[in-house]
Amino acid sequence: MKTKNRLSLVALWMAACALAATAHAAAPEVTAQLDRTEIALGDSAQLTLTVPGTDIDGIAPPTVPGLEFVDAGQSSQYQFINGAVSANISVTYDVIPQHAGNFTIPPLSRGSQPLILHVLDASGTGNAPATGNMGSGLPPPVTSGLNAGTTPLTADGAAFVRLRLPKTELYVGETVPVEIQVGLRPGIVADINGLPTLNGDAFILGKLAAQPDQSQEVIQGQTYTVLTWHAALAAVKSGEFSLSVETPLTVRVRAVPQRRLRPAGGAFADPMFDDFFSDSVLQNFFGGTTEKQITVASEPDALKILALPAAGRPAGFSGAVGNFEVSSELSAARAVAGDPLTLRLKVTGTGSFDRVNSPMLGDVAGWRTYRPTAKFAPADSAGYGGEKTFEQAVIPEQPGRRTVPGVAFSFFNPATRRYETKLTAPLSVAVSPAPAGSATPLAPALVAVPAPTGANPHDGLRQDHVETGSTVATLRPLYFQPWFVGTQGVLVLCFAGGLLALRQRERRAGDVGAAQRRQAAVAVAHCLTEMTAAAAASDAARFFSAARAALQASLGARWHVAPASITLADLDARLNGDGSGIRGIFSLADEAAYSGQHLNAADFQQWMETVRDQLRKWEEL
Repeated sequence: MKTKNRLSLVALWMAACALAATAHAAAPEVTAQLDRTEIALGDSAQLTLTVPGTDIDGIAPPTVPGLEFVDAGQSSQYQFINGAVSANISVTYDVIPQHAGNFTIPPLSRGSQPLILHVLDASGTGNAPATGNMGSGLPPPVTSGLNAGTTPLTADGAAFVRLRLPKTELYVGETVPVEIQVGLRPGIVADINGLPTLNGDAFILGKLAAQPDQSQEVIQGQTYTVLTWHAALAAVKSGEFSLSVETPLTVRVRAVPQRRLRPAGGAFADPMFDDFFSDSVLQNFFGGTTEKQITVASEPDALKILALPAAGRPAGFSGAVGNFEVSSELSAARAVAGDPLTLRLKVTGTGSFDRVNSPMLGDVAGWRTYRPTAKFAPADSAGYGGEKTFEQAVIPEQPGRRTVPGVAFSFFNPATRRYETKLTAPLSVAVSPAPAGSATPLAPALVAVPAPTGANPHDGLRQDHVETGSTVATLRPLYFQPWFVGTQGVLVLCFAGGLLALRQRERRAGDVGAAQRRQAAVAVAHCLTEMTAAAAASDAARFFSAARAALQASLGARWHVAPASITLADLDARLNGDGSGIRGIFSLADEAAYSGQHLNAADFQQWMETVRDQLRKWEEL
């Protein structure tokens, strides 16, 4: 049986060699096919070129201005018909347009027809799209120099990360607009696994948008899809620091087939067959591609953070750093004494609005004041510029022409490197007297009525006597009477019974919780044993399924829910972004079930430690 299999493989190899020689002898007939004829700018189509035989030397993508062709993989097909062997090989390319319009892909063999690809812009037309800052509202980014950010490609050229800074010297508390760009090469990068994060504890990065701007950029002859986030960066402590950003990605790498694919011994135990079994066609046929998790970081930038100067610091300085203008207004120019008005202070400009504060009016003669409130309206997507409005209720206490004093606001301007204080203009309001009867009436004074002249002072007075009301049978105090004592005793017994029932209920709840924790510990121990057995058998699907079950058992006892009901959506809702490690294990458990992923012993050991770390982490909380 082994001899027969070897002869079949020899026949296959000889047939492949014959087909390859035939392909070299004549120009191959190339069949071209597009999976779509209309796409939007930023998307890509797939072009598949198929030729008979096994030689890919005759396959090459056409040259079309405005289109980039990126190799996305190969496949081969073998047929045995009446003892004859026929083979076809296909090469697939991602077709990436660089602008909108209609593109013609010329025929690659005699008698074939050209292919037409329609590329639409964002408005749904074929016109070239507008370029720019995508409506972020921020100043244009730096496009040259060190602060423009270099482009450090990964070793395989799959991706890059860039950080664009307007300058490299900041003050503590200063906020500047930044751009974070992540470049992804289509066909190689499968997914972006999270938002970019800072590598530097001296800075705070503002919230990043869930949907970044998207564009195309050609670097070293390759087209990259560039995702751009606009954000505000603030320095929080002085010193010299290195700053970079990183983002996690999933990339596709070609899986090289192991040597076991080549039969050991016999007729194929010859070095000449190494080239045959290492051929890219058979590698793709037997191996294909696999996905790998990587982290891509930008080139670090050196930044110098200066402390705010102590000299000249105003007494009312609250920490605001930037360039601001202030104005104030009253809700009305006329009022009635005792009725409230609203005093508004508006601070507009650019800078650290989270440090913009104002006490507004304090104790002012003739006015009753209350604590102010504040709200911020950003002028751009990063919150670098905008308007902060403070509102304070003020009540005039006396009628007449009254004046609200101006409000002072102090800040540090990094452009001028000094403190500045700006004062709003005083505001005048006409206050009318309160309507009659609207004020709270005073208590009437006691007036002594004199007796009539010449009258006897005792005339008209009633004789002193005791007014008797209802009578009682005993003078014993109420709290000593039997019925009262009995009522209080019943209340005490009811209170004691309720307290006892509450304690028993708490004890039962504690017992249930303890029982759940014991059951979870048993389940986790069983899952860890199952993971060990799966790792020994190199069964990735079984390993990650047991890992997920262990984490579900631990979290189920903590959250008091059924472990099997915990899903990825529950993790996102309950962990608030703090469960990336657990989430990755849940995702791998789903993928390993159908992807046939293979792990080596080191990979199994690393994932085992990861699961144990996650279990310890959530048990300690």
